[in-house]
Amino acid sequence: MATITLVADIFLSKAEALDVLSTALDAPWVTDDPSDVTLLLPSGAVLTIEVPKFGEDLPLTLDCHHDNAQVLVSLTEDIARTLRTTLGWDITVLA
Repeated sequence: MATITLVADIFLSKAEALDVLSTALDAPWVTDDPSDVTLLLPSGAVLTIEVPKFGEDLPLTLDCHHDNAQVLVSLTEDIARTLRTTLGWDITVLA
């Protein structure tokens, strides 16, 4: 499975990030594992959210996963553009 990471210049809890991202990306929550809630993106991609732990002051990290690397590249470009224009976030893409 291919993964591309997006790093946002903001600091949110995972619950806050799930709420904001679910709305901005029109992506439903996947709660199969309540300890690791993810978002289901178009084309079957999954977005996982990594947040700072233990008081660390780190930015929000979003990992996008998909079986097809080409689909994933296009999808993450769309996500980054949406987060920049809709939420005003500064997004860095790490491939």
